[in-house]
Amino acid sequence: MGGLKMKKILLLALVAALGLSAACEGTPQQPGAARPGYTLWNSGRTAAEPVEERKTESYTPQEGTAEEFEVANYFSDNMIVPRDREIVIWGTAPESQNGKIVAAEFKGLKGSAEIADGAWKIVLQGTLPASGEQNHTLTVSGAEGITEEFSDVLVGDLWIVSGQSNSDLTFFGTVGGTSTDILTLYEEELDAATKEDNIRILRQTNYDLMNDSCQDAMSEPQTDILSSYRWYTAERRRVVGNTVYNSFSMLGYFFAKELYTLNPDVPVGIIMAGCGGAPLSLLASPEANSAFPSTLKDKTMMLGNYLIPACGIYNMFIAPLTNVGITGMIFYQGETDALEAADYGDALGIFIKDLREKFGTNFLFLNTQLTSYGYESGGIQLTGIWDGVPNMRFAQAEVRIDHSIPDYEVIPTLDLGWREGDKDGAHPYYKKEIAQRGAAIAAARLYGIGEAENVGCPIPSKIEYKKDALEITYDYAGGGLKTLDGKAVTGFEIKTEGAWKTAEAVAEGNMIIVQNVSNPEGVRYAPELRYANLDDANLCSGTGNPAAAFSVEFE
Repeated sequence: MGGLKMKKILLLALVAALGLSAACEGTPQQPGAARPGYTLWNSGRTAAEPVEERKTESYTPQEGTAEEFEVANYFSDNMIVPRDREIVIWGTAPESQNGKIVAAEFKGLKGSAEIADGAWKIVLQGTLPASGEQNHTLTVSGAEGITEEFSDVLVGDLWIVSGQSNSDLTFFGTVGGTSTDILTLYEEELDAATKEDNIRILRQTNYDLMNDSCQDAMSEPQTDILSSYRWYTAERRRVVGNTVYNSFSMLGYFFAKELYTLNPDVPVGIIMAGCGGAPLSLLASPEANSAFPSTLKDKTMMLGNYLIPACGIYNMFIAPLTNVGITGMIFYQGETDALEAADYGDALGIFIKDLREKFGTNFLFLNTQLTSYGYESGGIQLTGIWDGVPNMRFAQAEVRIDHSIPDYEVIPTLDLGWREGDKDGAHPYYKKEIAQRGAAIAAARLYGIGEAENVGCPIPSKIEYKKDALEITYDYAGGGLKTLDGKAVTGFEIKTEGAWKTAEAVAEGNMIIVQNVSNPEGVRYAPELRYANLDDANLCSGTGNPAAAFSVEFE
């Protein structure tokens, strides 16, 4: 490093095969404050009934309280069980059945367990390779002759899509309260894909939290999902739905579709587990939240007239999945926490490590960098949390650069934010492009399809000060760094004498040379980019993926 040490992170040469992480930052929303979320599209379709009139949802009782033998609500027809890892089946029973045996069988694998304290959990003996063969049945035989069967069960990879509204924004929505109908961008594609037999979806929605029965449930981790949730094939009527309540995440669907397209030998299941406007504390377990920096812990959120407590989304949507052998998580969060960017990287690291401990596996974590945003149509600069968006991207890159979190990758998005004609850059229209980038990274990492060097986000692996220049070596340069617009490199700044100044930079292979440098105190890229303007920051890989924004200060 030419004698330079980092104040925040120590930059070491990265092992190219190691995928690491990116963090996002934000601020809590005050009750009643406007924040990114859902609105119904203005299309003439049947509108959803008011939230307060929705049917009250229910859970399978927690252990020790069941009145009858039950398999967890998570299990249904059309589900996917994990390939090449343990298959776990669980449920509850009356305590009067304690000591009795529950058995399960699927595709020749068998397992059994004794009911204890009103609960049971079976681990099938052995594992199965990926299989899209249909008409296979999972059978669970309970006490007193009760048998439940779940049909058309596949074996494949399971993913969770989580974060704020960009993670769970559905096809049946508009963005920013405008009349712009996102669905029209994808009508032809969705019409052509009438049924995706080997892509399965499980929809959870934050609208189901807006009732009295969920208030107590959000206070502690649940062992099961809502009784109304079911696995479905990803056919149009299940993906798009006819109300915001029964439509599926655009990001989740496109990610699953792109991943399956890249490797049709492995069925893909995708589970919604996000919430519009959620700070990281709502998605974190009680243990993770308690370990967060003070600026990020214990945040709450108003959803309609209901208070969503810290850990509420985790307790309701994520905790019930911890028995499931997931392959990874595609994450898109940070706007709400953007003003706490300085502490966000630490919190995100805690969050990921805790989730992996809860799930019992170092699953692949794909983090979507926040897009360029901060101007309304007409060029009016937004303030508040949007001031923190560039710093949030720095925090996301920090987690990736400092090596603290393995198997963590960044999905680049700087080129996909607000553009002329787009009505709401907080919700970029280009979810398919984000999904394609994430799926390409996952396919390279998991399946060996393509090379990570060509599909990943260019991000620094080493910085050295030599004579009058900083040499910044990049991972994922994809055949050599270039610019998105074919012009000279823009977007780099050097800190000297306590001030940041525009720097002259050139691309040479997988390296950026920042020239005419004397006694540097730091270097950063894309520090102010809120608007999708390539004049501000234009670096990309040889394969066209935009480089990650980052900021590093030296000791």
